[in-house]
Amino acid sequence: MFKKRRLLLIDSSDSTRTILYKEILRQMPELDIIACGTAKEARTAVKRFEFEIITTGIALPDMDGYSLIEHIRKSPKNRDTAIFVVSGDPDNRILGEDMDDSRAVTAYFDKAEGHQSLVNFILNFIGKDSEIPVKVVYVDKSPTSIAITNAILDKNNIECKHFNDAWDALEYLKQDAARNNKCTVDVLISDIMMSSPMNGYELIQTVRNELKFDYLTLPTLLITMMPGDDEKTDFTGIFGAGTNDFITKPIDEADLLNRIETLVNIKRQNEAMNSSTPI
Repeated sequence: MFKKRRLLLIDSSDSTRTILYKEILRQMPELDIIACGTAKEARTAVKRFEFEIITTGIALPDMDGYSLIEHIRKSPKNRDTAIFVVSGDPDNRILGEDMDDSRAVTAYFDKAEGHQSLVNFILNFIGKDSEIPVKVVYVDKSPTSIAITNAILDKNNIECKHFNDAWDALEYLKQDAARNNKCTVDVLISDIMMSSPMNGYELIQTVRNELKFDYLTLPTLLITMMPGDDEKTDFTGIFGAGTNDFITKPIDEADLLNRIETLVNIKRQNEAMNSSTPI
């Protein structure tokens, strides 16, 4: 379903770049790896490609590492990309919780741990199995919308559990969490309108407040109607309910898949970070 997965390695050492490149490629040959020795090369790469992970050192021959990160955070393709700083000074850290922070670093890795540990950390974060199935819970009552959306999901090999009723969807999520000791659903997609008294806003609020699934544990995508000429999108209601993102009808396939991809990456990266141990 998703586009080519890419990793950007930025390190001024030719030997280090070569070792990392060869070992990561050996274990994950389907990953597209670009290795750069200077900030100039890296800036060209981030302008051209979207990366899943970027690793960089602090001392580069032509730019300070943090200045490069600030540039990356301003690039349209990689403003939300996970960035790892490989540093020999674990005390000199800027960990930004807000990914809009122009210098936000996702994680630090102590270079003293060695190349193999860094390789393992990267592979653990990105996930060695690039074919992990995407699991979606979809709540909608419109036969037309259901047919269109289900066809898109099925064509792209996305596992979908559809419910007409919000209460049934909530019960499924509860049972899934109880059975697996965690939420295994990647994305909750819901229309605003429901056949039950609970609408899309209330469904997401219940997921957040009662099930205690936050934005990272269960990303949500709300389906809304395109506002009329004299109407405005209710951003306050949409995001106030705890929604990660929204999409308007009629559903565009490419737009839907891009939004699902972004939300799946949010969940997978959160899971990888919780199972990893950066310095």
